[in-house]
Amino acid sequence: MSQSQSVEPTRFGQRYEILTQDEQGFVEVADHKPWERCWSCNDTSNEPGTYYCNRCGAYLDNRSYRGMLTSKDAPTGLALIPTIDDEFARSILPPIWDQIDDGDETLVLLDRTGYNTVTLPLSDQVALHVGLDLARLLVVLHSQQMVLGKVQPYDLSMTAANEMLLCNTPSIRLVDADAMSAAEADDLRHLARLLEELTRTPRTTRRLPDREGDIELDEALDGDAEHHEPLFTMVLSQIRTGELASASALASRLDALLQEYTSPTPLRQHVGAVSHEGQVRDHNEDSLLTLNFSLNNTSRDSFWGIYVVADGMGGHAAGEVASSLALRGAAESLLREYLALALDLDAIYDQERVSEIVRQSILNANETVRDAGHARGNDMGTTITLAFIVGDRATIANVGDSRTYLYRDRKLRRITRDHSLVMRLVDLGQITEDDIYTHPQRNAVLRSLGDQGHLEVDIFVQRLQPGDALLLCSDGLWEMIRDLRMETILATYPDDPQSACQELIHAANEAGGEDNITSVLVQLTE
Repeated sequence: MSQSQSVEPTRFGQRYEILTQDEQGFVEVADHKPWERCWSCNDTSNEPGTYYCNRCGAYLDNRSYRGMLTSKDAPTGLALIPTIDDEFARSILPPIWDQIDDGDETLVLLDRTGYNTVTLPLSDQVALHVGLDLARLLVVLHSQQMVLGKVQPYDLSMTAANEMLLCNTPSIRLVDADAMSAAEADDLRHLARLLEELTRTPRTTRRLPDREGDIELDEALDGDAEHHEPLFTMVLSQIRTGELASASALASRLDALLQEYTSPTPLRQHVGAVSHEGQVRDHNEDSLLTLNFSLNNTSRDSFWGIYVVADGMGGHAAGEVASSLALRGAAESLLREYLALALDLDAIYDQERVSEIVRQSILNANETVRDAGHARGNDMGTTITLAFIVGDRATIANVGDSRTYLYRDRKLRRITRDHSLVMRLVDLGQITEDDIYTHPQRNAVLRSLGDQGHLEVDIFVQRLQPGDALLLCSDGLWEMIRDLRMETILATYPDDPQSACQELIHAANEAGGEDNITSVLVQLTE
């Protein structure tokens, strides 16, 4: 859009004065008769010259509006919106405040009240809703020989009821019949690009404190952010390849994906768990918790599970207390905040809400450990890794260097990321991941529960499949035996998670058992 410039004052209906106008016809106008219709409550009973609405008390003076000035005989942009009579389409198109003809020109003004700008990135679920609404809008527009054109994230807004609408449609236009096919394809590609922009995690430069001075590391957000590829990536690819060639096909695909996303598939959970003091330590500061429950109602199965491993720090009578308090504090918070939702069979699964509940459970555990440490006058602390499973959805939280792995197709993949000095050195390229196991400072943890009031919690979202397994463990396991050895053990016990955990502990002890060792294995079946 070019730079706006002042123009000669113009009146429409003896009410609006055009203050600025750009080359595309966008205008800023002053309302010289704001009392004729209150901008807040739409009341039309105010007397001329009234400064405050008699009905709602809103201040009426100094009102200005943004809009578009077009030809009355060849309307474009905002002027096309009043010609659309589809109720759904009008509900998400920019709300029109007023439209007035003056000679051969039409002035269309936007209603700018009652909605807020969109904060990025959006969660998958919200982005899916946005994509579905826009795809349905395209169906209507294309049926009327119109295209939406490119929409930017700043063209979207959220109403007070948290529903999406467009606050601007700068490119909406009529298209000749012979050019419609290509224009429709462009609309779909624009929508695909918009969804990518709405879900993209921004990159930031984070300052990492180091003993030898601060270090700046440019990276994607890994604290207070969800780590996952948008689940509609395949849909975006199908748009680009032309496999999804119409707005109606795209709307159907997004609708099916949204239904699938908000309705977890039930997977049964089979659990094994073992904790051992190891060969060197004289007591065990690790703690574990496994809690799974199920519901069958009208032949519908639902399964949930809470699994936690915590590795305490602070010495005898402190580390084990910290780890125990942490897992109990997290589990109590999860049960309190989610159980009522879980028992409502008509509730729609909301990943963003679940992620926030899991995050808050870790923050609650942190406060529990901090309060206990202050009361005891010591610096107790603990790592924690937690998996909350709802059907085939796992929401995983992590603080410290205890880990959660995904075991799939006989391969082990680490989901969490250690908050440790050695992992930071790996990020900076100063050591390799293999060096972690022998580095003299491999036990230096940079983030833990109980250490400080403000705590960054890593949240990861993992879609599970039948045959998958989640392995939660303390560093006493993964430091003693490498991932390949763990893979071999898990493959040996594909249907016996308890025996697999016992063998993992045995292998770690055979390798030296230099620390407490804890493993929790959750196998998923149909």
